[in-house]
Amino acid sequence: MRFATLALALAGAAMVSVPAPARAWEAQTTHAGLAEQSAASSALHTHLVELGFPGGLYEALTVPPADAPQLIDALSRYSPIHGYVPDQRGRQYAVAWLVAGAVLADSSAAWAANHFFDPASGAGLRLTPGFADRVAARLHRIELPERGSPAPDWLVSADNPLGLEGFVAQYVKAVRAATPGERGRHLAGALIAAGAMLHVLHDMASPSHVRDDAEAHLDELGPAADDLGSRFERIAALAYGRLGVPAAAAIARPGLRAFFTGPDGAGLADVTSTTWFSPHTLPAATRIAAERGRRRGDIATHLAASLRRPAPAPPGRLNLLAAADDDGTTLTTDDGVCLARYQVERGVLSWSLDDECMLEQVGALLPAAVGHGAGLLDWLFRGELAITRDAAGAKVTTRSAVGAGEVVVLGEDARGVRTELAVQAIAASADGATIATVAVPAGVAKVYAVYRGVDAAGEVLVATGALALETR
Repeated sequence: MRFATLALALAGAAMVSVPAPARAWEAQTTHAGLAEQSAASSALHTHLVELGFPGGLYEALTVPPADAPQLIDALSRYSPIHGYVPDQRGRQYAVAWLVAGAVLADSSAAWAANHFFDPASGAGLRLTPGFADRVAARLHRIELPERGSPAPDWLVSADNPLGLEGFVAQYVKAVRAATPGERGRHLAGALIAAGAMLHVLHDMASPSHVRDDAEAHLDELGPAADDLGSRFERIAALAYGRLGVPAAAAIARPGLRAFFTGPDGAGLADVTSTTWFSPHTLPAATRIAAERGRRRGDIATHLAASLRRPAPAPPGRLNLLAAADDDGTTLTTDDGVCLARYQVERGVLSWSLDDECMLEQVGALLPAAVGHGAGLLDWLFRGELAITRDAAGAKVTTRSAVGAGEVVVLGEDARGVRTELAVQAIAASADGATIATVAVPAGVAKVYAVYRGVDAAGEVLVATGALALETR
């Protein structure tokens, strides 16, 4: 089995490993660390062990270079010291394949353009006129798309080789394939897709990605002409690197899109967009002190008029005396994190974000990204089946209600080779329903089952189960 779809996609992508504008948390540092911490904070390790990979996140998985030459070539463009470049055999740990997917998700400007989502409008990337031309003039070789698919739509798009469809296809094969080597290759493919999906979700913790502020990614970050990007995200890379990304508890959400946005306003994009400013969505400069004794209500009215978005909204009462100092003063969140600096000079109230303020924000946003990412991994691998054995054979039952789909039951011998015992379509089934019963041939040491379909809410679902048999 080959990674045909992925290979073709990578062959057509502009595989570069240098920073480029309109991208996200820096892939080789911050995104790699976010993916690792999300994996560590999830139940993925335990699930992989139950799936038949005893090393879990540290199971060595091999993708032979001959099977996926474009994939291996793409990864070879990164430094081996980063920890997600396989050896010459195409071998590395499961968690490294997950991180590789998170890094590769930004390897094409066409893909990176789909990592924006404004929950207020539902839109993806929308560049202002002339922005793409300015980028091209600086870089000469990177053509930046002017529009992008909204991030949650990109995860389920048929045009995304590293989206939900690719994940499901590889995940099912990681159970159904005959030999341990084949299953390992497909698990690597599933983890690459899962890592790329993590990348897109993690970008929702960057304010410019969720506040329609692509221009925040055209900062000059260094002396090189092509070192353009987000100063906010460069600060994250410099301060936390890869290994310093903090851990966080997994955050559960009811469905894939809910990790981004939802009616409860608790999706990662929802929270980020209404809690934090981005550089170009700060309140506008406002004249507030034209005469002495201006009423507090008048100041509040001027502040409200200065907002580019309803939230976050500064309180109607600001410390204007402190703001008149040379260095101004600070507006903080309820948790004491810098939200913005403000200063009054010659009767004009202005707002800014300096490096120290952004660093405090990064410290608050990275754990939110990790927690939602861990929750996404738990959601992707959430499906479980129970397998028991009685006189009639191996019985497969659901552990939660499922919709219509297909269940495959496999027997594994002492060599680790799996043979299909039954493949059958099933109707919608309640929690605890028996969906398959099969005879167990002699020589079978373990029984596995994999269901592919939807859950009770209509969300895509892969559910798996395993049973080790007593041998005499």
